[in-house]
Amino acid sequence: MKNLHFHRMLIVLGLLVVGLITVQPAYGHCDKLDGPVATAARHALDTGEFNAIRIWVGKDQETELRDAFRQAREVRDLNSDAHQLADRYFIETAVRLHRAAEGMPFTGVKPAGTPNPADIRAGDQAIESGDIQPVLALLQTQLSENVRKWYRQAMDAKQAKDQNVRAGREWVDAYVQYIVYVHKISQHLQSPPAHGVGE
Repeated sequence: MKNLHFHRMLIVLGLLVVGLITVQPAYGHCDKLDGPVATAARHALDTGEFNAIRIWVGKDQETELRDAFRQAREVRDLNSDAHQLADRYFIETAVRLHRAAEGMPFTGVKPAGTPNPADIRAGDQAIESGDIQPVLALLQTQLSENVRKWYRQAMDAKQAKDQNVRAGREWVDAYVQYIVYVHKISQHLQSPPAHGVGE
Protein backbone atom coordinates (compact mmCIF):
# COMPACT_ATOMS: atom_id res chain seq x y z
CA MET A 1 0.00 0.00 0.00
CA LYS A 2 2.85 2.37 0.83
CA ASN A 3 4.44 1.65 -2.56
CA LEU A 4 1.16 2.46 -4.29
CA HIS A 5 0.94 5.81 -2.52
CA PHE A 6 4.59 6.53 -3.32
CA HIS A 7 4.13 5.74 -7.03
CA ARG A 8 0.93 7.78 -7.17
CA MET A 9 2.73 10.70 -5.55
CA LEU A 10 5.56 10.48 -8.09
CA ILE A 11 3.10 10.44 -10.99
CA VAL A 12 1.20 13.45 -9.66
CA LEU A 13 4.49 15.27 -8.98
CA GLY A 14 5.68 14.54 -12.52
CA LEU A 15 2.43 15.77 -14.05
CA LEU A 16 2.51 18.95 -12.00
CA VAL A 17 6.11 19.68 -12.95
CA VAL A 18 5.37 19.06 -16.64
CA GLY A 19 2.33 21.31 -16.41
CA LEU A 20 4.29 24.08 -14.77
CA ILE A 21 7.04 23.83 -17.39
CA THR A 22 4.85 23.67 -20.48
CA VAL A 23 2.12 26.18 -19.59
CA GLN A 24 3.68 29.58 -20.16
CA PRO A 25 1.41 32.56 -19.59
CA ALA A 26 1.45 35.28 -22.24
CA TYR A 27 2.08 38.06 -19.80
CA GLY A 28 3.81 41.35 -20.33
CA HIS A 29 3.16 44.99 -21.01
CA CYS A 30 5.00 45.47 -24.29
CA ASP A 31 1.78 45.05 -26.28
CA LYS A 32 0.05 48.18 -25.00
CA LEU A 33 -0.51 51.41 -26.91
CA ASP A 34 1.34 53.28 -24.16
CA GLY A 35 3.89 50.50 -23.55
CA PRO A 36 7.61 50.74 -24.26
CA VAL A 37 7.45 49.26 -27.78
CA ALA A 38 4.68 51.60 -28.96
CA THR A 39 6.48 54.55 -27.35
CA ALA A 40 9.71 53.64 -29.15
CA ALA A 41 7.80 53.17 -32.43
CA ARG A 42 6.25 56.65 -32.20
CA HIS A 43 9.62 58.16 -31.34
CA ALA A 44 11.20 56.46 -34.36
CA LEU A 45 8.47 57.74 -36.67
CA ASP A 46 8.66 61.29 -35.31
CA THR A 47 12.45 61.55 -35.41
CA GLY A 48 13.39 59.19 -38.24
CA GLU A 49 15.68 57.30 -35.83
CA PHE A 50 15.02 53.70 -36.84
CA ASN A 51 17.38 52.32 -34.18
CA ALA A 52 14.98 53.56 -31.48
CA ILE A 53 12.57 50.77 -32.48
CA ARG A 54 15.03 48.39 -34.10
CA ILE A 55 16.41 47.36 -30.69
CA TRP A 56 12.98 46.00 -29.69
CA VAL A 57 12.98 43.22 -32.31
CA GLY A 58 15.30 40.36 -33.16
CA LYS A 59 17.59 40.18 -36.14
CA ASP A 60 15.12 37.98 -38.02
CA GLN A 61 12.36 40.61 -37.73
CA GLU A 62 14.50 43.60 -38.70
CA THR A 63 13.86 43.59 -42.48
CA GLU A 64 10.08 43.49 -42.09
CA LEU A 65 10.22 46.24 -39.47
CA ARG A 66 12.42 48.43 -41.67
CA ASP A 67 10.01 48.03 -44.63
CA ALA A 68 7.04 48.97 -42.44
CA PHE A 69 8.99 51.94 -41.07
CA ARG A 70 9.76 53.22 -44.56
CA GLN A 71 6.14 52.80 -45.72
CA ALA A 72 4.72 54.52 -42.65
CA ARG A 73 7.15 57.44 -42.93
CA GLU A 74 6.28 57.91 -46.61
CA VAL A 75 2.51 58.26 -46.12
CA ARG A 76 2.04 59.69 -42.62
CA ASP A 77 2.46 63.32 -43.73
CA LEU A 78 -0.21 63.16 -46.47
CA ASN A 79 -3.02 64.17 -44.09
CA SER A 80 -4.20 63.57 -40.53
CA ASP A 81 -6.04 60.35 -41.40
CA ALA A 82 -2.99 58.95 -43.18
CA HIS A 83 -0.86 59.97 -40.20
CA GLN A 84 -3.05 58.07 -37.74
CA LEU A 85 -3.32 55.00 -39.97
CA ALA A 86 0.41 54.91 -40.68
CA ASP A 87 1.28 55.25 -36.99
CA ARG A 88 -1.21 52.55 -36.02
CA TYR A 89 0.09 50.21 -38.74
CA PHE A 90 3.70 50.69 -37.70
CA ILE A 91 3.00 50.34 -33.97
CA GLU A 92 1.04 47.11 -34.56
CA THR A 93 3.85 45.77 -36.77
CA ALA A 94 6.50 46.65 -34.19
CA VAL A 95 4.54 45.08 -31.31
CA ARG A 96 3.75 41.95 -33.35
CA LEU A 97 7.40 41.47 -34.29
CA HIS A 98 8.56 42.13 -30.73
CA ARG A 99 6.13 39.50 -29.43
CA ALA A 100 7.36 37.04 -32.06
CA ALA A 101 10.95 37.66 -30.97
CA GLU A 102 9.89 36.90 -27.39
CA GLY A 103 8.17 33.70 -28.52
CA MET A 104 4.80 35.10 -27.46
CA PRO A 105 1.57 35.28 -29.46
CA PHE A 106 0.35 38.60 -30.84
CA THR A 107 -3.25 39.27 -29.81
CA GLY A 108 -3.45 42.89 -30.89
CA VAL A 109 -2.33 46.14 -29.31
CA LYS A 110 -4.06 46.77 -25.99
CA PRO A 111 -5.51 50.23 -25.29
CA ALA A 112 -3.47 52.83 -23.45
CA GLY A 113 -4.17 52.90 -19.74
CA THR A 114 -4.67 49.13 -19.45
CA PRO A 115 -3.42 48.48 -15.90
CA ASN A 116 -0.24 46.48 -15.40
CA PRO A 117 0.16 43.90 -12.63
CA ALA A 118 1.79 45.21 -9.46
CA ASP A 119 5.08 43.42 -10.15
CA ILE A 120 5.47 44.99 -13.61
CA ARG A 121 4.58 48.43 -12.24
CA ALA A 122 7.15 48.03 -9.49
CA GLY A 123 9.77 46.79 -11.95
CA ASP A 124 9.23 49.76 -14.28
CA GLN A 125 9.28 52.23 -11.39
CA ALA A 126 12.58 50.77 -10.18
CA ILE A 127 14.13 51.31 -13.62
CA GLU A 128 12.87 54.91 -13.66
CA SER A 129 13.86 55.73 -10.07
CA GLY A 130 17.04 53.68 -9.79
CA ASP A 131 15.73 52.09 -6.56
CA ILE A 132 15.20 48.32 -6.51
CA GLN A 133 14.01 48.12 -2.87
CA PRO A 134 10.25 48.36 -3.60
CA VAL A 135 10.56 45.44 -6.04
CA LEU A 136 12.43 43.32 -3.50
CA ALA A 137 9.89 44.15 -0.80
CA LEU A 138 6.98 43.21 -3.09
CA LEU A 139 8.54 39.91 -4.13
CA GLN A 140 9.57 39.01 -0.58
CA THR A 141 6.02 39.61 0.62
CA GLN A 142 4.49 37.55 -2.19
CA LEU A 143 7.00 34.73 -1.74
CA SER A 144 6.52 34.60 2.01
CA GLU A 145 2.72 34.63 1.77
CA ASN A 146 2.57 31.91 -0.89
CA VAL A 147 5.15 29.56 0.61
CA ARG A 148 3.42 29.87 3.98
CA LYS A 149 0.02 29.17 2.37
CA TRP A 150 1.16 25.94 0.67
CA TYR A 151 3.12 24.91 3.77
CA ARG A 152 0.08 25.41 6.05
CA GLN A 153 -2.12 23.38 3.73
CA ALA A 154 0.43 20.56 3.71
CA MET A 155 0.84 20.62 7.48
CA ASP A 156 -2.93 20.64 8.07
CA ALA A 157 -3.35 17.68 5.70
CA LYS A 158 -0.45 15.85 7.36
CA GLN A 159 -2.19 16.00 10.74
CA ALA A 160 -5.24 14.17 9.33
CA LYS A 161 -3.55 11.86 6.80
CA ASP A 162 -3.95 8.65 8.83
CA GLN A 163 -7.69 9.03 9.41
CA ASN A 164 -8.75 7.36 6.15
CA VAL A 165 -7.76 6.92 2.49
CA ARG A 166 -9.38 10.18 1.41
CA ALA A 167 -7.46 12.12 4.05
CA GLY A 168 -4.29 10.34 2.99
CA ARG A 169 -4.82 11.38 -0.61
CA GLU A 170 -5.51 14.95 0.44
CA TRP A 171 -2.19 14.88 2.29
CA VAL A 172 -0.37 13.60 -0.80
CA ASP A 173 -1.98 16.30 -2.94
CA ALA A 174 -1.14 19.09 -0.47
CA TYR A 175 2.40 17.78 0.00
CA VAL A 176 3.07 17.59 -3.74
CA GLN A 177 1.69 21.10 -4.36
CA TYR A 178 3.90 22.49 -1.60
CA ILE A 179 7.07 20.71 -2.79
CA VAL A 180 6.47 21.58 -6.46
CA TYR A 181 5.86 25.23 -5.59
CA VAL A 182 9.08 25.46 -3.56
CA HIS A 183 11.05 23.61 -6.25
CA LYS A 184 9.78 25.72 -9.16
CA ILE A 185 10.38 28.98 -7.28
CA SER A 186 13.93 27.82 -6.53
CA GLN A 187 14.50 26.93 -10.20
CA HIS A 188 13.19 30.30 -11.36
CA LEU A 189 15.39 32.12 -8.88
CA GLN A 190 18.46 30.35 -10.26
CA SER A 191 17.63 30.72 -13.97
CA PRO A 192 17.91 33.83 -16.13
CA PRO A 193 14.67 34.97 -17.75
CA ALA A 194 14.21 33.85 -21.35
CA HIS A 195 13.90 36.57 -23.96
CA GLY A 196 14.34 36.25 -27.69
CA VAL A 197 15.13 39.80 -28.78
CA GLY A 198 18.80 39.87 -27.78
CA GLU A 199 21.49 38.60 -30.11
